Amino acid sequence: MRSAKGSGMGFTLIEVMVVVVIIGILINYVAISFGRNAPGDQLRDEAQRLNSLLELASEEALLRSMLIGVDITEESYGFLSLNEGEWEVVSDNLFRERKLPPGVEISVATALPEGDDEEKRTPEIILLNSGEMTTFELKVSSEQVESYYRLTGNELGELSLEHVSPY
Repeated sequence: MRSAKGSGMGFTLIEVMVVVVIIGILINYVAISFGRNAPGDQLRDEAQRLNSLLELASEEALLRSMLIGVDITEESYGFLSLNEGEWEVVSDNLFRERKLPPGVEISVATALPEGDDEEKRTPEIILLNSGEMTTFELKVSSEQVESYYRLTGNELGELSLEHVSPY
């Protein structure tokens, strides 16, 4: 006959598994919290976001048979559409103006001449309704990271994103 003393010792398998699951969830939460705020991650995320938005805007220009421009400053970028000879901000929330995180900046080299009138918004990049675009090279960089991302586009509408490291 067994005594009642032995039944209260130790943990059941279910209790151990619950503790392991809780610890796993906490470790993932901590890893995500600390890992995504690094300046290099922010730089990569912004470069990939801009690349994806340019691809999407190019498809939008083709599907809607319209010209879409990309207005780029050091601190932000946004999308414009050509309506009756004037560039206007695109009303679609997906193509809204996006501010860059602190320390991240974009510089642009393009074949388009700069506009003379400061009040009128003129795009640095134009996405044509034929799937083509103006040739450009964007440098997405940060003062906190030595490497940068180069985003290029050619006349055929092909985009290329590459990480450039000094090492």
